[in-house]
Amino acid sequence: MYNFKNIKEGLLSGVVGLNDELEGAYIDFICKNNSSNILVVTSTVYEANKLYNTISNYTNNVYLFPMDDFIISMSSIASPEFKMTRLETINEIISNDNKKIIITNLMGYLRFLPLSSTWKNKVVNLKVGEEINKDELFSLLCSTGYERETLVTKTGEISSRGYILDVFPIGYENAIRIEFFGDVIESIRYFNIDTQLSITNVKEVNIYPCSEFLTDSNIDVEPRVENLDKKSSIIEYLSKPIVVMKNYTQIYNSYLHLEDVIKEYMISNEISKKFMLNFEEISYLSGIYIMSVDDILPNVKLDNIDVYNTSNPVNFDDNIELMNTTLKDYLSLNRKVIICLDSDCEIKKVSASLTVPYVITNFNNCKSNCVNLVKKSISNGFIIDNMVVLSSYNIFKHKEKKHQYRTKFKYGVKIKSANSLNIGDYVVHNIHGIGIYEGIVALKKGSFTKDYLQIKYKDNGKLYIPVEKIELISKYSSNEGIAPKINSLSNSDWQKTKLRVSGKLRDIASSLLKIAIERKTKEGFAFVKDDENQRIFENEFAYKDTKDQEMATIKVKKAMESPNPMDMLLCGDVGYGKTEVAFRAMFKAVCSKKQVAYLCPTTILSNQQYNVALERFKSFPVNIGLLNRFTTKKEVEILIEKLKKGQIDILFGTHRILSEDVKFYDLGLLVVDEEQRFGVTHKEKIKKYKATIDVLTLSATPIPRTLQMSMVGIRDLVLIETPPNDRYPVQTYVLEENDYILKDAVEKELSRGGQVFILCNQIDSFDSKVSKIEKLIPNVKIGIAHGRMNKSEIEDIMYKFINGEFDILLCTTIIETGIDIPNANTLIILDSDKFGLSQLYQIRGRVGRTNKIAYAYLMYEKHKVLSEVATKRLSAIKEFASLGSGFGIAMRDLSIRGAGDILGAEQSGFIDTIGIELYMKMLNDEVLKLKGIDVSEPSEENNLLNVDTHIDDSYVNDDDLKIEIHKLINEIDSFESLSKIKGIIEDRFGKVSENIEIYMYEELFESMKSKKGIEKVNQNDRFIEIIFTEAKTKSIKADDLFIKAYQISRNFKLGYKNKRLILTLNINNLDKHWIYYLIDILNSI
Repeated sequence: MYNFKNIKEGLLSGVVGLNDELEGAYIDFICKNNSSNILVVTSTVYEANKLYNTISNYTNNVYLFPMDDFIISMSSIASPEFKMTRLETINEIISNDNKKIIITNLMGYLRFLPLSSTWKNKVVNLKVGEEINKDELFSLLCSTGYERETLVTKTGEISSRGYILDVFPIGYENAIRIEFFGDVIESIRYFNIDTQLSITNVKEVNIYPCSEFLTDSNIDVEPRVENLDKKSSIIEYLSKPIVVMKNYTQIYNSYLHLEDVIKEYMISNEISKKFMLNFEEISYLSGIYIMSVDDILPNVKLDNIDVYNTSNPVNFDDNIELMNTTLKDYLSLNRKVIICLDSDCEIKKVSASLTVPYVITNFNNCKSNCVNLVKKSISNGFIIDNMVVLSSYNIFKHKEKKHQYRTKFKYGVKIKSANSLNIGDYVVHNIHGIGIYEGIVALKKGSFTKDYLQIKYKDNGKLYIPVEKIELISKYSSNEGIAPKINSLSNSDWQKTKLRVSGKLRDIASSLLKIAIERKTKEGFAFVKDDENQRIFENEFAYKDTKDQEMATIKVKKAMESPNPMDMLLCGDVGYGKTEVAFRAMFKAVCSKKQVAYLCPTTILSNQQYNVALERFKSFPVNIGLLNRFTTKKEVEILIEKLKKGQIDILFGTHRILSEDVKFYDLGLLVVDEEQRFGVTHKEKIKKYKATIDVLTLSATPIPRTLQMSMVGIRDLVLIETPPNDRYPVQTYVLEENDYILKDAVEKELSRGGQVFILCNQIDSFDSKVSKIEKLIPNVKIGIAHGRMNKSEIEDIMYKFINGEFDILLCTTIIETGIDIPNANTLIILDSDKFGLSQLYQIRGRVGRTNKIAYAYLMYEKHKVLSEVATKRLSAIKEFASLGSGFGIAMRDLSIRGAGDILGAEQSGFIDTIGIELYMKMLNDEVLKLKGIDVSEPSEENNLLNVDTHIDDSYVNDDDLKIEIHKLINEIDSFESLSKIKGIIEDRFGKVSENIEIYMYEELFESMKSKKGIEKVNQNDRFIEIIFTEAKTKSIKADDLFIKAYQISRNFKLGYKNKRLILTLNINNLDKHWIYYLIDILNSI
């Protein structure tokens, strides 16, 4: 791009006068024209990332080595994203010899690392057929930083069970499953972290270390600096690099400040040790100091200084006249003018606007007498000597282009169930009542070993439930702080309690059913089936549908095609694609010549959704209107008149569209967004629409009553639980307020070109908060939004924030309501203990809506003792950090807030008595009974056959996984499902033992017993006797059965007793287990 002066290696050189863009081009030039790697040091992560963006315009061989500030790095909230980026950078340095540019901040520059030779020795190469002990391999990988987990669901995790070792290595797109036969690697295969199933086989893998704290031993040590045998730094890894200091004075002043912070930390924590290298002890032969004009380097003696005379060009902001005038002036001065544009589309647009001579060319063939249009991305323009270079940023009115540093860090959809069992949990047994879960135990039943769930009752009573009967129990949840009464196994109190509750539920079920029946009997409108336009509209969606999105679309459209009015709740996490499903339903309504109302709780959200709809529907003749506070009086009059005449197809708006003067020509569909934000008055108005028109309600955290109604079938419920591709859970931290952490959190987000929400509901403290933030982070741009501002002020601020005019938005809970700002991915909530759980979840949903890892810091006042309720709320929000957990949060909120007000306050006591899960099940059963549907209680009856059902710890030693395997086996109902489930279990856990396979066949037998007419089975250690029902006996041809039985085994005998056929198998001296003979004979009947 420009022929800079090269440096002489081994000298310390200074460079003055370059602007930001030319600094990046200069560093790339130095790298290409010298034999050494380049290490660039900046004062902060923000500057490092900014420089990375610029250098990325010129080369792909640029990597980040970012490090958190000291206080953050010493706490539990260090960035996992930064860690993965550092590890990937080190592995890139170790694994290939290409020249590289590494950019780090001061903390990364001073960071202790193990010797590069130690790192290289810790890279593990594995091949199919290689001999290695699985347990030793597991220990080795743990010693290199891989975290032990039950299931591997993200980069850096490892798990071992049976013959299987799963690991997700650094730098890989998929996790790896290694299966052993003895000490031999039998297979290596990639597997999907969401389904846990294998994808494809590979012959060989390299597994790189997952920690910067490596020792020469293979012992898994705590990741602490003092545990490093010998300490090194990033300079040693790069082998005598050219070190570039960007603004040395600022870096050195930051180091002096860092020394003070470390001293203060050591005093307050009463420790004394060295945390990192001293700035002065790091030596290098070749150095470049990129300086501003007024930089003074008192403790550095430079060998030479290169001075450049550069300036920044003017920004035209789409002003074509100014652009042409300025370009004409440049050409008149005989300057070489180059415009770098990002795409052919931009070149076409600019060339059409030029009134000066131009040529479309490349950098190597630029001319001096005309404007040169070049397809190349640069961050900003510059003027140097006789050359003028402009970028898209200078020409167009749009935000600065940013390169997001992409790691290969992967995170699976590990959704923790709100109802998963932990030892010590209260559980409810349908028949025996409330007890305490004590885990899985293996017990002998005769000569057989079986797995049981152990439940403790009053007076130390113990109940053992076969794991395959787990559906008999549910986790207990009720009003906050209620400790349930533990039942006794020796009296009938529980049955009396259930009977009492059942009577009350019958009345509630009757009233609920009446609502549903009224709705079903009312005539609605059957929308037309999909046509070609619908298919074209859906195919125009810019992203690939997730599986759940596809299912939701199908279910919603099917309900619309029914002649009964639809009342559908679409529940999906924030950013999971609910709006797109709604748009498809709206398009279907418009194709059926019906109008659509889209109701939003706020003006900002209605404006946002309106603009999204204009873009989404632009290819079709759909008339879209907007009605909210900021629609002018004249516009309102015109819009209402058009609405009455049917000239508006879709109307977006706030509760204003529920006003009496707003009349539709033919309304067919009402979409309600963020339902939980509407008050009782508005909900009553919505209810009157529900009588005849289709209603689609969207929510990420549906209010408990909504959930209740959905669960008992009064409304239809559709769940979107699958996240879009490249979506990560929000990294959530609960901690005391800390200025260092706030500063680091903000700078970390700004360093990747993002924005920050700081949430505070104390409006009177806003001025002091702004002063504090500006003192901590100079030059940061802060916007303020709160409830005392009028709506237009709030809207103006929000739009400025959306358009990137502010770095930070200091606000109240106004952000809770559905506003989509994808660039804001750090959220700091002050006094978080004062918020409700559903509210916290909704607020946290404002971040993490893109493919960046988002951060939520839930801070509370220093030294404050949190109440039990607040502690539970904050624990729950952290526990449900997984993707797709909105539904689980609503369930937990149901527990915390209390469910009594859902169906009347008088019900609260009954819910506490039996728990919300059983309460809801009984309510559902009462509804079904009133519908005339037979409801059967789960049976405690044991299986007809006895076999070993124990899963040994050597195969799987985690109770949750054991329960999962038992549940899978209990799904077996055919040969096909047996084969499929066996394949799943062997893929995930390794080859099943003969006992587990027998257990599978026993479950197949149990699934066949009704169909085959089996009434009873007698079993002892000599024979199995199968007694068929009288009806089945009549349909069996005994002669044919005798021949088939004889062909299978001579140990079979047939007989009759009490008009029933009896099939007996002598189980001694058989070639294989008797279960296989039974399945063969039943299969022939």
